[in-house]
Amino acid sequence: MAHRTIITVDVGTSSTKTALWDDAGALLAEASAAYTLHRPDPLRAEIDGDVWWQAVCTTIRQVMAQSGTNPRDVAGIGVDGVGWTLLPVDRSGDPLHRALIWLDRRAEDETRWLRSLPDAEKLVNLAANPLDAAYITPKLLWLKNHHPEVFEPTHQFLTASGFIVGRFTGEFTCDYTQAYGYHCFDIRNECWDADTAARLGIPLDKLPRLYPCTEIVGTVTEHAAADCGLVTGIPVIAGCLDAASGALGAGVTRVQQTNEQGGQAGGMAVSLDHVVVEPQLIFSHHVLPGQYLLQGGTVGGGTLGWFRDVLGQVESNEAALTGQSVFELFSRQATLSPPGAHGLIFIAYMAGERTPLWNSAARGVFFGLSYATTRADLLRAIMEGCAFAVYDNVQIARAHGVVITEYLGSGGATQSAVWCQIKADVYGAPFIVARRADGGEGGHSLGLYALAASAVGLCDDAGACVERLLPQRQVFEPSPQRHALYQDIFQVYRNVSRKLLGDFDELAAVMQRYSPNG
Repeated sequence: MAHRTIITVDVGTSSTKTALWDDAGALLAEASAAYTLHRPDPLRAEIDGDVWWQAVCTTIRQVMAQSGTNPRDVAGIGVDGVGWTLLPVDRSGDPLHRALIWLDRRAEDETRWLRSLPDAEKLVNLAANPLDAAYITPKLLWLKNHHPEVFEPTHQFLTASGFIVGRFTGEFTCDYTQAYGYHCFDIRNECWDADTAARLGIPLDKLPRLYPCTEIVGTVTEHAAADCGLVTGIPVIAGCLDAASGALGAGVTRVQQTNEQGGQAGGMAVSLDHVVVEPQLIFSHHVLPGQYLLQGGTVGGGTLGWFRDVLGQVESNEAALTGQSVFELFSRQATLSPPGAHGLIFIAYMAGERTPLWNSAARGVFFGLSYATTRADLLRAIMEGCAFAVYDNVQIARAHGVVITEYLGSGGATQSAVWCQIKADVYGAPFIVARRADGGEGGHSLGLYALAASAVGLCDDAGACVERLLPQRQVFEPSPQRHALYQDIFQVYRNVSRKLLGDFDELAAVMQRYSPNG
């Protein structure tokens, strides 16, 4: 008898990753398709929705071909996507404008208007999220102000995952984990707030129906089946925010567990059973019923990639010759520098900073350079600085009485033992990397598998499913002595980062005045 399978689709910033799983949770095949963002200026970040759909179709055909799976054996499809994305579509679900993704910050004027409203605090409290240009609300107002010829004929405003689910099923939906991007979303009652929508000038009929992420919202249509090489009638769940599926896939199944993400964008997501309003952080539903995620999002995770491209030619050449990972070579060098990197501190704001600063002008800084500074010190300081950036968010969460019982690591940084140990020592708590039985990571795809499998009856409980599929737990224990050192260094890190905020803004203004387009 053929195994029933699940397809998971992770729609990311730079690529879409698709995986095929069997009914026991074994990974059968994976494929990814990269694409390039449209960035006409530093504040804009767009992608054509049709490019997303083409990446989905290409990768689904690839995993089906790799595995030799009969499309009739596919029991369900789960989709996640990047957050804070605005994609207007017509009645047929075709894009009327490129999607404005989370990196897009063009709506600064609209954000200032929102913050000036007498009831601005009520908007923040309703959605439990700050008023910032990265969110959907200012982007929607920007589209209304600047492109009424797009805004007016829009049938529905969709998120990234909502758009792909719509392409599969023909249904227009938004799940609870993505809705927090709109400040007319009542996060406590899980509904659109009509009065707030009217206050903001957002037509409620242009917002899609809200669903729990595991609800089956439709099935694969004839058109979608032809595009993807599937068959009609396959159930598709509402899907979710990529950070939420990633938290589940890392093992965050219970309240007070935390996913510490170490990838291109770092951050943390701690599970809570109640709403916390802290405008310095991000708040959303978790994918599991009765749970929320208090999140911090940083931008420094890609710094080692920058170091490789700008200063790492020697390691890149060695990696090419020996077949080793350039990042493993960096990690070995970092072990040659002691904790504290001989007094070198790295501020990891390489592309501005999200939480807790919400500052687009912030930039990366090496503080404490001297003639004694070594290459190993630079590498270790980068790793420590990225950990401090996340710890900055953890401290704010703790000020709200949030208790963290476990730090569960995910992302590419978990491949580095020295980086994992640094995080354990900075946080002062065990840092745990949970992996699948085959040694692979959990992450978005595993979280989506558990959600879709529970929705179609292949497992009873998504959380228990993830726990079963992550049997390998590598634990990095903290050193009290190193934690004490890092506590003191963190205070310097925090002081320096805050003192520089005004200077970051002034430098950005100077460069703007003297730029060719200024």
